[in-house]
Amino acid sequence: MSKSIGNVVIPNDVMKQLGADILRLWVASVDYQADVRVSDKILKQVSESYRKIRNTFRFLLGNLHDFDPAKDYVNNLSGVDLFMLVRLNEVIEKVTQAYDQYQFSTVYHTIHNFCTIELSSFYMDLAKDTLYIEHADHPARRAIQTVMYEVLVSLTKLVSPIISHTADEVWEHIPDVTEASVQLTDMPTVKSYGDVEELKAKWNQFMNIRDDVLKALEQARNEKKIGKSLTAAITLYSSGDVRNILQNTADLEKLFIVSGVTLAGEVNDAPSDAVSFDELAIVVEQADGETCERCWVVSQTVGADEEHKGLCSSCADTVKGHYVN
Repeated sequence: MSKSIGNVVIPNDVMKQLGADILRLWVASVDYQADVRVSDKILKQVSESYRKIRNTFRFLLGNLHDFDPAKDYVNNLSGVDLFMLVRLNEVIEKVTQAYDQYQFSTVYHTIHNFCTIELSSFYMDLAKDTLYIEHADHPARRAIQTVMYEVLVSLTKLVSPIISHTADEVWEHIPDVTEASVQLTDMPTVKSYGDVEELKAKWNQFMNIRDDVLKALEQARNEKKIGKSLTAAITLYSSGDVRNILQNTADLEKLFIVSGVTLAGEVNDAPSDAVSFDELAIVVEQADGETCERCWVVSQTVGADEEHKGLCSSCADTVKGHYVN
């Protein structure tokens, strides 16, 4: 960037066009110990990163509209919910250490990756069915909201030194916070959840398994075998640690966002058309049944309930039990 050449980026112009937080986020994203590059293209990329972080906040806030921490908070979490809090702990530890060492680019990349990969592409994606389909006080729904509340409060504090205006805007809408501004709070601290090494190992490997399943679903989609993932039923042939994890994990349909999961034999038993990995082979087929009008799951129970012909049996029970007087 040279003033004599005329390729200078004027900060005031950037703030007028994109906002101060975009400029602040760009500053945090670069390594100030080396030569720093800036251009309209780079600022556009930073704007996209900011949009993803902001959309994460919007999703979290939107799904806490009926959550009262004083009475709805779930203390004893397990499974993927507890795993996400453990991952949040790791993010808090890494980010606060980076702040102490003035490694602002590490702060930026850690928060951005957590928002886009582990929250948006994993936890928030699989949580949608439970949040939208189960009745308001269902234990699984409140457990997810508890995780989202913890993530929201901690993330808002973690980003507040960088995108301070956005952080304060978010803070105004978080349930049950007492401080007028997030700038008046301390940084979040790591919480103790006991010995979680086995839990971390399991769910880290499960995320790898899920990546393989998503690849198989994408291949089936490209081959026009299925449409959206909820139109699919999958059969899993597995061996070793993968088999043990699959056999000891509940709600596989929700975790893979499909309408059916069948655990079959060993990998060597898989048919020739299976998509194969090291300890996993996957067969993707169209799910049998009709699409539920409420949850979009393809189920053979759709139409079984005389009062709610368009619903699967699970949704019909939920509607009759909690929404029909």
